Amino acid sequence: MCHRNWIGLFLLGTINNLPYVIVTSAANTIADSFGKKNLIGLVFGANVALSVVVKTINGAFMLKVPYGIRYVINTVLMLIGLFGVAFAPSFWFSLVCIVFVGASSAFGENVALGFLRLFPSKMVNAWSSGTGMAGVLGCVIYITFGCAVGAGGQNTEKLRHLTQYAFLLTSPAVAVYLFAYFLVIRVPAEKRNEEYGSHSNEEQEPILGGSHSVQGKPDTADPPMVLPITPPETKLRRIWRCFKLVRWLSVNLCVVYLFEYVAQGCAAKVRPKDEYHIGCPELYAGLSLCYQAGVFVSRSSVQLVQIKRVDILSVLQFFNMVLWVIDVHYKFLPVWSLPALMIYVGLLGGASYVNIFYWLLNDPKYPDQDRELCINIAAIFITVGIISGTVFETLLFSTWLKDD
Repeated sequence: MCHRNWIGLFLLGTINNLPYVIVTSAANTIADSFGKKNLIGLVFGANVALSVVVKTINGAFMLKVPYGIRYVINTVLMLIGLFGVAFAPSFWFSLVCIVFVGASSAFGENVALGFLRLFPSKMVNAWSSGTGMAGVLGCVIYITFGCAVGAGGQNTEKLRHLTQYAFLLTSPAVAVYLFAYFLVIRVPAEKRNEEYGSHSNEEQEPILGGSHSVQGKPDTADPPMVLPITPPETKLRRIWRCFKLVRWLSVNLCVVYLFEYVAQGCAAKVRPKDEYHIGCPELYAGLSLCYQAGVFVSRSSVQLVQIKRVDILSVLQFFNMVLWVIDVHYKFLPVWSLPALMIYVGLLGGASYVNIFYWLLNDPKYPDQDRELCINIAAIFITVGIISGTVFETLLFSTWLKDD
C-alpha cells in the first residue's frame, strides 16, 4: 500500500506541475517569437496571475468539498490552459491561456498538499519528488522538440510551432492525473471519512459545564456549574490564528521563491544575445534544465535528511540572486560555470519547499483539525513570492538590465 500510494502521489505531482514548467521553460521562446523579449517577465506573471485567487478559494471555501471533485475541477482548468496556449494566435492571447495553466497548477498544489495530511508525513516526499520530475520532464520535452526544429534567429516561426507541439503532447497526460487519484492512491482506512470533506474544526461541546447522563440530561448528583459562554470561533479568527502559527515558514517560502525566480529569469540575459538560440540545447533551455534538476534532487531528499533551519536556505538563495543580477549587467561569469550555479539555485529552492511542508505535516504544534488550513495559508505565500519576484525581475529587465 505504501509503495502504491508513493507512486500515485508522485504521478499527481508530476502531471500537476508539468504544464506550468513547460511555460517556464518556454518563456524566453514565447516572448521572443512574438517580438516581446523584454516582456518575458509577463510570461512568468501570467503563470501566477490567478494563483492567489484559486488558492484562497480552496483554503477559504472548499476544504469540505470532496477531493475527487476538486481534482476534476483542476483537470478542466488544465485542459483549457493546454489547448489555449497551443493554439494562441498572439502574445496577449497566449498570456490569457497561460493564466489558466498557472491557475491549475496552483489549485492542484494546494489540494494535494491538504490531501497529504491523510498520509504519513514523509509521503510529502512522493508529491514533491513528482513536482521536481515535472520540471525535468518539461524541460526535456521542450529541448527535444527544440533540437528537432533547430535553433537560431531565422527559426522564430518554427520555435513558435515548437510551443504548440509541446503543449499538445502534454495534454494526454491529464488522463494519468485522474488515473493516479481515482485508481492508484488508497487513503488509509482510518482517514477515509476525512477524504470526503467530513472533517471539521467545530467540536460539538456543550455550552455549559457539568457532566451529562447518557440521555443528555444534567446529572443532578452534582451541583450545577454555570461557566461563561465562549462564542464560537469565526472563520476569520480561525484563519488569523492559523496564520500566526505558520507565518515564519510562510515568510521563508515567500522570499526563497522571490529570490530563485529572479535568478532563474536572469538566465535569459546572463550572456550576450548572440549566444542564445545556438546549439542543442540552446543556453536558456539548458540552464532551465539545470535548475529543474536541482529542484528534483532536493525535493526528493526529505526521507534522507530534514532541515529545520529553513531560514538559512533563504539567506543563501538571496546571495544567489544578487550574483545572477550583477552578472546579467556585467557578464563576468564564464559560461561553463552557469550550469553548476543554476543547479545550486534549484537545490536551495527545492529543499526549502519540501522541508517546510514536511514540518507542516509532521510538527505537532499544528493542530490536526487545522493542519490543512495551515498548509493552504503557507502555500499562498509561494505565489506571493513568485509574483514579487516577477515584478522585481520585470522592473530590472526594463531598466538596469535592458538590452543594449
